[in-house]
Amino acid sequence: MLNLLPYFETHPGRSIMEAASDLGYRPQQIMDDLNRLWCCGLPGLGPGDLVDLDHSYPSVRVTNSQGMDRALRLTPTEAGALLLALESLENVGGLTDLESVVSAAAKLRRIVPDDTVAVVDSVVSDEFRSSTSTVLEIIRDALDGREVLDFGYYSAASDTTTRRSAVPARVFTREGHTYVSAWDREAGTHRTFRTDRMHDLRRTGESGDPHLNELHFDSEDPFSFTTVSCHAEVRISEEAIWLADYVPLELPAEAVPSGGFYRARMPVSSREWFIRFILGQGGRVIVDGPPELAEQVSERARAGLSAYHH
Repeated sequence: MLNLLPYFETHPGRSIMEAASDLGYRPQQIMDDLNRLWCCGLPGLGPGDLVDLDHSYPSVRVTNSQGMDRALRLTPTEAGALLLALESLENVGGLTDLESVVSAAAKLRRIVPDDTVAVVDSVVSDEFRSSTSTVLEIIRDALDGREVLDFGYYSAASDTTTRRSAVPARVFTREGHTYVSAWDREAGTHRTFRTDRMHDLRRTGESGDPHLNELHFDSEDPFSFTTVSCHAEVRISEEAIWLADYVPLELPAEAVPSGGFYRARMPVSSREWFIRFILGQGGRVIVDGPPELAEQVSERARAGLSAYHH
């Protein structure tokens, strides 16, 4: 419990779901521990003696840790968990300082027991790093030279693969993935592409206009979810609350489960993707509204079952 204070001081604004994933606890357990810490402090327990923090499910900020700002020494198990996390980062494309991640992981391998290394060691291959770097280099070269890129792209929204012709306008990283905002010449507007879904990239040598004056980019909302008009009312099972770190789920500030489920809202920018996402959760996420959207999900589920039985 005491490690929560240095954790959130190091990661101000991080959500309880992110902390639960990082630390291996249930979100409700972390919320309970934060409520306890809120009542702890130095002898006297007067004004200025208590731990002070602003905590809710979407965000936690520590304003006064009362000196409890240093993490405990790592046990072999904890060191192994950290090594596993670093090795996961080694597989993420587009990191601005990959060398630091590789260096930190190498240092941990030298100090953890050999049997721990054997369990968690999964060093990313040089081939993977090379292929990821090549894609980013091609994109950045085209970005710098205002050049048209030709590439194949898999769209998760439509579950299709098509050839695209676009002029890169901006590269950014979000939640472990690297994206490029580019002017799609066929669509006549900007589109966002995830780099690990791009393949067969080719610089055409043709000059292009990235239309930077028409690019509206918000670092807090890079996918413009706040402008989406359709929102789904859903319930998420307690064991699937981690989904809030991977899809744009809006949980109340003081979310409390009811019957094993949390209530949440979710922007729906693509109905086709949303329906496939819900069906893929196998009952862990239930759609309550809007009614027509819930019915579309039910119809697709019935069609799938009918095809399965026949």
